[in-house]
Amino acid sequence: MSFSDREKQLIRAAFSWGQITQKEGYTLSDLEIEKSVLFRRLLAGRPPLAFPPPLRHGFPWYEVIEGRGEYVVNASEPSPECSIIAPGSKPGDTCILIDGAFWRVAETIREREEYVVEWGQYPIQWRLKKHWEVNYEMTQQLHNFRKENPTAQISFDRRSDQRDYGEFRIDDEQTVWLSEWQLSRIGLSGWVWVGTPVELDSRMQLAPLFQDQQGPLVIGEDGKKRGCGWLRIEHAGSEYRFIKLGEKLEYQSLIAAAITEFGSLLHGIQGEELEIIDWRNGQPLRQFSVPIQLAPLEQFDLREQNYDLVPDNAFGN
Repeated sequence: MSFSDREKQLIRAAFSWGQITQKEGYTLSDLEIEKSVLFRRLLAGRPPLAFPPPLRHGFPWYEVIEGRGEYVVNASEPSPECSIIAPGSKPGDTCILIDGAFWRVAETIREREEYVVEWGQYPIQWRLKKHWEVNYEMTQQLHNFRKENPTAQISFDRRSDQRDYGEFRIDDEQTVWLSEWQLSRIGLSGWVWVGTPVELDSRMQLAPLFQDQQGPLVIGEDGKKRGCGWLRIEHAGSEYRFIKLGEKLEYQSLIAAAITEFGSLLHGIQGEELEIIDWRNGQPLRQFSVPIQLAPLEQFDLREQNYDLVPDNAFGN
């Protein structure tokens, strides 16, 4: 008896899904199978993330972990009352309800306007910010009403000394503004979390070998001319992401190739697993092993950069 590739994939997905749901205490009912986002993900050949993702309206929200998009969400007032049920929170932590799930507030930028939030065990952060836009239709309706009823008294429930009515505002020019909450990632994208976190090797001292206008482009073993080499593939603010190119590389040649043949280096990586390092403040932050077929290599900028001259610091530490 033999199975088709599709049947084998179905068996593997069902086995993995059963293990995960049993661990998390879910039942294997027909209803759970029908609505399971995780099972559909496994059937599509994508593994579960390292940690459970947030829920959005009751369903796993993988995109907010793996992507770097901006999302319009509903958010409540921050409160410590539900910290005991918020994943990754300690009793007394301030939490905020975002699309039906409690997130931890790491920092309040502006009360009722902007927060830095976190979810569960992920060591990453998001910005939750209220965005205001003019509603021209409501503004016109208000102007027409005042024109037709010049003596009418209009009052709104509002806090003292503020023209803030929760979801909308009216400014001194009688313009109506509506608000929406927007959630966006801070730092690097989260696609690496489909892989396996790897403990950093403290014996290997890595250092930038060459920097361009955006920061370190190549890192390698400090004080050596040959060794393992890593190429920058992403950066966001002060954080950088590097992919390992090999173990015994000649650094002078590697730096020259990184400047002029970025795409060739990236596509020349061998093996089934990619080694990824996130970097911040001159130090490795975390490391992952990611199956090569799950890495979005096509999203990286593969345009070759052409330099007429190699910079003076190209071969220095």
